[in-house]
Amino acid sequence: MKNNVIISAKNLVKSFYNGEIKQTIINKLDLDIYENDFTIIMGSSGAGKSTLMYLLSGMDKADSGSITFKDKDICKMNNDELAIFRRKNCGFVFQQIYLLDKMSLLDNVLTSGLLTNKNKKEVIKKAKELFASVNIPEVTYKKNMNQVSGGECQRAGIVRAAINNPSVIFADEPTGALNSENSTAVLDVLTKLNENKQSIIMVTHDKKSALRGNRIIYLKDGKIYGELKLDKYKKNDNERNEKLNQFLKEMGW
Repeated sequence: MKNNVIISAKNLVKSFYNGEIKQTIINKLDLDIYENDFTIIMGSSGAGKSTLMYLLSGMDKADSGSITFKDKDICKMNNDELAIFRRKNCGFVFQQIYLLDKMSLLDNVLTSGLLTNKNKKEVIKKAKELFASVNIPEVTYKKNMNQVSGGECQRAGIVRAAINNPSVIFADEPTGALNSENSTAVLDVLTKLNENKQSIIMVTHDKKSALRGNRIIYLKDGKIYGELKLDKYKKNDNERNEKLNQFLKEMGW
């Protein structure tokens, strides 16, 4: 195992039952995730993208196989151990913005941050720095969710995901419910975090979003069907766009 592998999945299997019919969603899959990478998981509907992300983060448990996350086999942890591990090591951004609408954006972030750091002054300081980094001013982060735009809420969700300095931020279709302008703003934030050495795993069906990654994993029938490695993201990189287009064409996307 290379020194910079942060998550290693071996022979991973996950199945669900549709009535009496067993459906294998993840099928004997092997995958290493590297520190500081912006890893993209793509594939057609039902390919197992979100399921794989939930397994890697400990949000769901595999039927068999192992997942080593920072040298710990999370498949052997009980639910309480997993909850503590996720709190310390994982940040989550979802398509649906799970913020409490009766609390300000700042209070939503502080509620998460204080779970691991009881020093409120430190958490507030870090939260304000993160809000500044995603271009949300004080006048906005003191408002409630229903008083700001969807893009601002999603950027606040990223602040909440990053507040505890997670080893990995897991993002599941984070731009899926946003318009083009807000999608770009959210992708810019994730790209900036990655430039600052934040490891990110993002599930997406959107090519524009996938361009931000430096590693594209394509799933088919619960297995890795193909992989594309790219340099770090740069704006207006036509060669990058052509490489991704060709890769996705080969994958049958």
